[in-house]
Amino acid sequence: MTAVIEDARPDQRGRSRPGVRPALAVLVAAAVGVLLFRQRVALDAGADGLAHADLRWLAAAAAGTVLMWTAGTVAAAGSIPCRIPLLRLFAVQVGGTFANHVLPAGSGGITVNVRFLRRCGLSRPAAFGAVGLNMLAGVVGHTALLVGAVVLAPRSLAVYPHGAPPGWTLLALTAAVALVALAGWLGRGRWLPALRRLRDQLAELAVVARTPTRAAQLWIGSVAAPVLHCAVLFAVLHAVGGTVGLLPVTIAYLLASSASALLPSPGGFGSLDVALVAALVAVGQPATVALAAVLAYRLITVWIPLLPGACVLAVLIRRKVV
Repeated sequence: MTAVIEDARPDQRGRSRPGVRPALAVLVAAAVGVLLFRQRVALDAGADGLAHADLRWLAAAAAGTVLMWTAGTVAAAGSIPCRIPLLRLFAVQVGGTFANHVLPAGSGGITVNVRFLRRCGLSRPAAFGAVGLNMLAGVVGHTALLVGAVVLAPRSLAVYPHGAPPGWTLLALTAAVALVALAGWLGRGRWLPALRRLRDQLAELAVVARTPTRAAQLWIGSVAAPVLHCAVLFAVLHAVGGTVGLLPVTIAYLLASSASALLPSPGGFGSLDVALVAALVAVGQPATVALAAVLAYRLITVWIPLLPGACVLAVLIRRKVV
């Protein structure tokens, strides 16, 4: 079956009453203030860690952060069965990242993207199906990248004091993390409806596979996103004096992010930070350097883009794009 590609047109359904959208914009601004206040200690520590960092590595990390939004845009374009203006879709990804820092388990980004697709004329099931397909491709890309990194460099790790574990042990750990993460994802609702959604998304994935352009966008974007996260963490780690190679950092990030997904929190605050520090120590980095790198990584990928993301989301709400 060939996917029918149509131009998206604004959807006029669901108009809000006067005053609702300005109130939402004010709510966004208030959320920024609350987040900055609650995380002020981490912000100060992250800024201190960057005070004497290598500017060249920091510039590379900043560029990688911008490219993360680009990768998200490319993957989203591949999951949508109609033509969407790419600049507008990019803005939605920027605004959606801010929403993810307010609501747990990525639900903020899901809400923003679904509202945007509804405005573009997609039905509610189609909008949720496109977002679900994007998420499924992200999980597959993340797991495939982790398995590939473990296969390429299983003995570059120093997880155990008497040497790194054999490759099959790491592969078993990777499989266990992936299965538990999948079980947690399915278990957020009832099992039967969740399995039906998974079946529908796999069917849609088969349709996308027969459309070369969409398939390329979906998979390139889905794999590029975790690759960029690993590259940014690697750049920040070396900016603050780290010495670990790229493949161990990649394994550390992918395992830590998979584990933190089991304890969803807004933006991964707390769960991802602890998991990343532990993972970097496990691959041979001193605890002080690992902590400085994680704080600086969060500052560059979360806190510095926070205000621009909030402004973009406020503008999208005011212009009725979402």
